Amino acid sequence: MHNHNVLVEAPQIVAAVDSRTYAIDRAVEPLRWIFRWGSLVMLVAMVSLPFIQVVAREIFGVPIIGVEELARFMLICSVFLAVPYVVSAGASIRMEEILAMLPPRIIHGMKLAAAFICTATFAAMVAASLIAIGTNLDNATPTLGIPYWIFLGAAVLSFSMTTLECAIQCFKVFQGKPLYITFPQEQEPEEELDLPEAMRPH
Repeated sequence: MHNHNVLVEAPQIVAAVDSRTYAIDRAVEPLRWIFRWGSLVMLVAMVSLPFIQVVAREIFGVPIIGVEELARFMLICSVFLAVPYVVSAGASIRMEEILAMLPPRIIHGMKLAAAFICTATFAAMVAASLIAIGTNLDNATPTLGIPYWIFLGAAVLSFSMTTLECAIQCFKVFQGKPLYITFPQEQEPEEELDLPEAMRPH
């Protein structure tokens, strides 16, 4: 009875790199900054508006008309503006663990196909959003009268930026670079944390 030792390579998970590593990422960094902070501002406004409405209604007895509608608008915009960030950071469901078990050539081909399909899909969504704007120029929300083209404009901006992010990932696949990025603010500090002895890893 022979005992054969079989070596199985551990799956390699593609790590994200700093957004300042490559020139192409540094070039679009200002746009990414605008989308990230724009989404954050919309999110803060969405959370704050219902609180302001409760205070105005329960304490001052003067409810603000249209706050709920405005909060929904902020929700829609915050989601749209966050889509490019999710794509660039690889925060969506990708099943990298399963993909990493495949042969390198298949991995490269699947990544290239996925990047092309995503680029084409989001480009089509940009076109669809522009068509929707053209057919809804005269429509607006019932309470505040917010034009529908503002909602759809957020979709156009979001999908346009996401198309750019997917195109950048296509370029990175060709060059064999990591697809995803992290921002300096998201990185862990280099110095070790001053933890109590009981909480330190052994």
